[in-house]
Amino acid sequence: MKKLLILTLLSFFGCRNEPICTVNENNAGKEIYDLDEATCFIALKLNKRKTDLNLIRDALLAEMNYMDNVRLTSDSPNPESESESNAELDINQMVEYALNVEKVDLSKKQLFEIYDTEIEYLMFIGVVDE
Repeated sequence: MKKLLILTLLSFFGCRNEPICTVNENNAGKEIYDLDEATCFIALKLNKRKTDLNLIRDALLAEMNYMDNVRLTSDSPNPESESESNAELDINQMVEYALNVEKVDLSKKQLFEIYDTEIEYLMFIGVVDE
């Protein structure tokens, strides 16, 4: 029991200074959305633990599924097809979708926090202006 406690303490204190993940600064302004990088970016901004990475990823996947369902995304590279859609992103509906349809194991507050922080990632990669 004593050895287990010592090992647990050593692993806890030994890993505290290591980042849970890294964001490639070279991707700034590249206009390429990377789910893993977005997950990491959000986790670092929100000072989350490594165990939170999967939950953040689940929230982002739920967002992607919501956007597909309301036809805000398209497989077509034709920009004219985007203007044909009358759908708008409603963050409140997206949060409800994540909770009730995707069954993401986060609170409303946490989802809003993730989606708000994702905007910073979108600015980082140059997809959204301030």
